Amino acid sequence: MSTLQVETIKNPTSSNTVNSEQLIKGSATAWINFDGLGVIAIRDSYNVSSLIDAGTGRYTITFSDTMENSTYIGVVSAGGLTDAFNFNPPAVTTRTTTSCQVDLEIAGGVNTDAGNIDVIIMGGL
Repeated sequence: MSTLQVETIKNPTSSNTVNSEQLIKGSATAWINFDGLGVIAIRDSYNVSSLIDAGTGRYTITFSDTMENSTYIGVVSAGGLTDAFNFNPPAVTTRTTTSCQVDLEIAGGVNTDAGNIDVIIMGGL
């Protein structure tokens, strides 16, 4: 395998540049779109090896490539909720270098499933 090592990448049609660290750390290190209702199903993903239904409104995402640390951020959106009344923002909760957990809940801490869930992970490199 070859390694390309550069400090700056330049757009060939303009003077716009980006340093390689910004490009790497500013890109998604993993993402997934899945159906969380009934039998869960991954629609599409990047750097995700598996998805586990960990109970109502709770999902575990396992990464294909291990993160270097667990201080990454996770952004979650959910649509097609089984109970959208007083819905709390979905969140990435438990983070490790190999996986993370996503929780969806309504007011009062009651978990709920959703039909369309998107998760983007950034950092961890």
